[in-house]
Amino acid sequence: MQALLSALTRVEADGYNALKELGASPLTEVLTAGGGAANGAWAEMRQKKLGVPASAATNAEAAFGLALLATWND
Repeated sequence: MQALLSALTRVEADGYNALKELGASPLTEVLTAGGGAANGAWAEMRQKKLGVPASAATNAEAAFGLALLATWND
């Protein structure tokens, strides 16, 4: 399980680095939703790899983020 979470964290870091190279705003924190939000060991792994705080979102239901995006207007 640790190897799986480590690999996911590495892929996540690579994704954020690619976004940064493309001009995205710098990462300042990571909020987790869904089942992974309750995994403290994974949050610690992510904080170390990403260099920013990683914690559970106030509303950790995965569908909540999608609902917010659905209401967002440019």
